[in-house]
Amino acid sequence: MLDASPSLPEPAPAEPGPAAPYPASLRQLRGLEPLRRLGRAFGRALHHLFFEDGLVVAGYVAFAALFALFPFLIVLLSIAGMLGQSEAARASIELGLELVPPEVAAVLRPVIAEILGGAPRGLLGLGIVVSLWFASSGLEAIRHVLDRAYRCPEPTHFLWARLQSLVLVVLVALAILIAMFALVGLPLVGRIAAWLGEHELFARDLWFWARYGLGLGMLFALTVTLHLVLPTVPLRLRDVLPGTLLSVASWALAAELYSAYLASLPASYSVTYGSLAGIIVTLFFFYISAAIFILGAQLNGALRAERERANGAGGEPCPAI
Repeated sequence: MLDASPSLPEPAPAEPGPAAPYPASLRQLRGLEPLRRLGRAFGRALHHLFFEDGLVVAGYVAFAALFALFPFLIVLLSIAGMLGQSEAARASIELGLELVPPEVAAVLRPVIAEILGGAPRGLLGLGIVVSLWFASSGLEAIRHVLDRAYRCPEPTHFLWARLQSLVLVVLVALAILIAMFALVGLPLVGRIAAWLGEHELFARDLWFWARYGLGLGMLFALTVTLHLVLPTVPLRLRDVLPGTLLSVASWALAAELYSAYLASLPASYSVTYGSLAGIIVTLFFFYISAAIFILGAQLNGALRAERERANGAGGEPCPAI
């Protein structure tokens, strides 16, 4: 016998509505994700520097940079002589010496004075060609650091990489001369600043800080250029800014702390190293600077890997330096 009882009506399907918003706690966690990525990247950069061979490579970079410094100054002065901008070159060198600790500047200044006194006038001599080659060796050391930090692509052919470094040495020298061209008028500007200071219209220390800020700005621009040009992978400005800012800020702080440390020593460091004390102090400062540069490069590389993972690219971080 069939059941004649009426069947209950099926419920109507629910109308699609707007998606439920994320809970406030989840939204807060999602907002903190960039900071978490930055923290992971910074931790990875520190791990590369201190627990792998980052500090070992820093020693190589420091030696290569000091080895390339004076040949680069010869190239800079030679190009400046050809362009009639020797005064701008001398002003740029003096500005650079103001950025480093006084103890390091005291070691470098006599050698630089000899170079300034006997600076070649042209770029045709064999000595200038050799200077170009040695100066490019410093850039090759920096290229090694950057290529290891930014995803480790296939290495560039040796001759092509060296040619690029040779051209970059000349371009960097030209950029420095262009940036320092205005400093040829420093005596006039300095006298104006002194007059304003005497009349209490201009803080006396402001002139020093303006020059110091200009020097750091040029260092920042040079570091950004190295990060963008030397690696064998295409990079954007956003890829290199975090590590560059970290490197320049840390370098400025390290220079002040290093100078304060040397001044606080109860006995002169020449007691330990004798006549080599100045060389040791200078080379160790270059070592600190190289380690800071490597830290910034590794931070950029780790952040780049984090972004690729977030975008589903499956990128792996670069192996240790």
